[in-house]
Amino acid sequence: MISKGKSVNLFLKVPQKDPPTRAGLPALTGLRFLAAFYVVLFHGLSWIEQRLRLPGFLRQFLQNGTVAVSLFFLLSGFILSYTYCKKLDAGHAVGNFWIARFARIYPVYALSMLIALPFQLHLSVPIRLAVLAMVQAWNPFHQEWAGAWNYPAWSLSVEAFFYLVFPFLQRWIEKINYRSLAIIAVMSTIWCVIAGAPLQSIGARYNLAFGLALGPLPIVRFPEFLIGVCLGNHFVRSGFFFRSSSFVYVSALVALALLSLPIGTWASLVVIPFAAMIYGLASQSTMLSAYLSSRLMILLGEASYSLYLLQAPVRDLMRVVSNHVPAVFARLAAPATPIVLILFSLVVFRIWEEPCRRTIRKWLAPPRKLTA
Repeated sequence: MISKGKSVNLFLKVPQKDPPTRAGLPALTGLRFLAAFYVVLFHGLSWIEQRLRLPGFLRQFLQNGTVAVSLFFLLSGFILSYTYCKKLDAGHAVGNFWIARFARIYPVYALSMLIALPFQLHLSVPIRLAVLAMVQAWNPFHQEWAGAWNYPAWSLSVEAFFYLVFPFLQRWIEKINYRSLAIIAVMSTIWCVIAGAPLQSIGARYNLAFGLALGPLPIVRFPEFLIGVCLGNHFVRSGFFFRSSSFVYVSALVALALLSLPIGTWASLVVIPFAAMIYGLASQSTMLSAYLSSRLMILLGEASYSLYLLQAPVRDLMRVVSNHVPAVFARLAAPATPIVLILFSLVVFRIWEEPCRRTIRKWLAPPRKLTA
């Protein structure tokens, strides 16, 4: 992180070393909560529209809530490459990486499936096995499996594919020059825009030419992750940081505009300001990064994974509760759901996610571990 300077130059060249551990990126942790809560608002849009008359731009913004998953994939690629750049060469490093990722995501993933199980007893055994193995979104012949059991988990299935290939991708990326890195990032961005990759999610497929219909397959969403990996490697290797604080705010405003305008599939252009905003927040301190780095936002960001995965089970449980309480309380169930979800996610993070993560890594990883 560097502070804002007075020079008019857009970039500042800083001598870059490769320390054993790198400083954290707290603003990106806070950003994760905003992305997760954006998805939560999207899933509550039908309830909101039944009770409030929303302005057109706000309705359009909420309708694009699934695009926040694109921000997750970009963040994942950026943070993983920032964390593991030059650290995956040793023989045990790849195994440690996979152990760290498993410990990070599977405990809450399994908990979400357990809570959702009473509402999904009709699922067949093959679907159950695919979901438990986190490969439900990998099958191009059964794309309807992606949203089975706990539908937000489709993106974790995609993310699991990214984790599987990341060590090999990262080691290859480290060997190429800046020009090749830029070409890969540009080509990945073009694919995201043309294929409407950020819009490919459960129940929202966009057709391309020649009758090709895309869905939330890992190969379709991989370019978003790849953009993040390229930017993260450039950030670590080059030492280039954006100096002007206006860069972050312009990126955020452009992203909000693209998500709020009725531009159809061109909303996929949002990957560009998303990527720029991530790089800008990692580069320097601004009022926005200071807010995202506050203790509250970091705590919420740390619990954002639980928030995202538990939203459907908690919503289903709140519906059940509303059917067994007096009408005056039942009417409060829906508006209270986001608050209950946030509080429950914080509890899960403290008493389940973090303890399980430490325990799994203690059991499976050797004494010397990489920091994830």
